[in-house]
Amino acid sequence: MRSRNEQQDLASDSNYREMQLLSEVDRDPDITQRQLAQRVGIALGLTNVLLRNLVQKGYVRVGQASWKRRLYTLTPDGFFHRIRLMRLYIHRVLSDYQKIRRTLKEELEPLSLNAESRIAIYGTGEFAELVYLGLREIGIEEIDVFNSGKTENQRFLGIQVQDVATMEPAQYDQVMVALLEDWERACALLRDRNAEPRKLITFFADGKSQEEG
Repeated sequence: MRSRNEQQDLASDSNYREMQLLSEVDRDPDITQRQLAQRVGIALGLTNVLLRNLVQKGYVRVGQASWKRRLYTLTPDGFFHRIRLMRLYIHRVLSDYQKIRRTLKEELEPLSLNAESRIAIYGTGEFAELVYLGLREIGIEEIDVFNSGKTENQRFLGIQVQDVATMEPAQYDQVMVALLEDWERACALLRDRNAEPRKLITFFADGKSQEEG
């Protein structure tokens, strides 16, 4: 028997797939089931089942454009159902985002940072954005952002991204590895830049943030 959370996750996944299918049909009525499957990223057989279900519910109407080509259109009910699903999805994303930010704040609290702290962030992905915002929320403004490779024209939340090869770790109170994957290789690279292990901070490694040393 599935738990309540598992049932909610399944319902959310189903709603998200329905929203995707309805959006694609609304965008391109001439779309085929194979194209729908490719765009939504699910199997063709599952696409057929979901689409047939949407037709039975009265959300999608099927017309025959030619003897071998079908035309899909959203009904008025389908249009409003898509809007409702989009609202549910947005609320869920915002709720998850707030939970992640709260968790990240809890991860930062034991580091004894203050407004005078100078921080380097390694990484420029979505998680790095959360780390940056978390630091700003506790009053830290001295933040530099680094990445590997070409960074001449790369900006991160309005900040010029610097090449990690130019980092001087001794200039920073903490060097935060804002990666959820491959962080061990990143830490090795930073140690090669003479970063002190005690200054290297990784997140959610073994379930919580940790200092390397």
